[in-house]
Amino acid sequence: MVQPTERARGAAEPGPTAPGLTIDRLAAGWPGQPSVFRGLTADVSPGQWLVVAGPSGSGKTTVLAVLLGFLEPREGGVRAGGRVAWCPQESHLFDSTVRGNLAMARAKEEAPDEDELWRALDRVGLGDHVRALPGGLDARIGSRGSELSGGQRQRLAVARTLVAEAGVVLLDEPTAHLDPEAAEDLVGGLHTALADRAVVMVTHRASELRDGDVLVRLDALGDGARRIAVGAD
Repeated sequence: MVQPTERARGAAEPGPTAPGLTIDRLAAGWPGQPSVFRGLTADVSPGQWLVVAGPSGSGKTTVLAVLLGFLEPREGGVRAGGRVAWCPQESHLFDSTVRGNLAMARAKEEAPDEDELWRALDRVGLGDHVRALPGGLDARIGSRGSELSGGQRQRLAVARTLVAEAGVVLLDEPTAHLDPEAAEDLVGGLHTALADRAVVMVTHRASELRDGDVLVRLDALGDGARRIAVGAD
């Protein structure tokens, strides 16, 4: 069993009491294939980040698939205390307004007010850009967000995840379309914005770890098996 205990300087089954996310002796693999990983155990409390890092093909997508309920684990289980929100690497944006794309994160009867929308946009570094658009929150962004740059589309998708008000947040490569400086700013802003939520972030960049984060590194081995190593850079 591998347990992430060292720290750096899915849909998961909802739990009835404790908030956060518990991953218990998890093993998973795709049909007809060997297990991608096994023995993954972690407790992610509100305010804590579990960073899953590794190269392409190392199993990061498999971890997310299990946490989201898309793939049944072969061993172990996952329990979440409350709602789970997912921000995929390529989030779909609709041919609507900034407001419309953000508001769909919540049920109509729980629609966010403008202050909430602006807070989410400011926290991901997109607020000033939207304020400068004709119409502001009511500016249209085009099909799949064609009126925005790749980085702006990613920031808007992350802002939508913030609006969801989920207790557990899964981030799939949230800095994929950003340069290193912008990526650092976004991750810092997300740590502030998600200070009271349990977060799992999948990334190629272990360098994005912050103080207090827990790192699980997935490394591909030549024989098709997978090894989980725990620790800080």
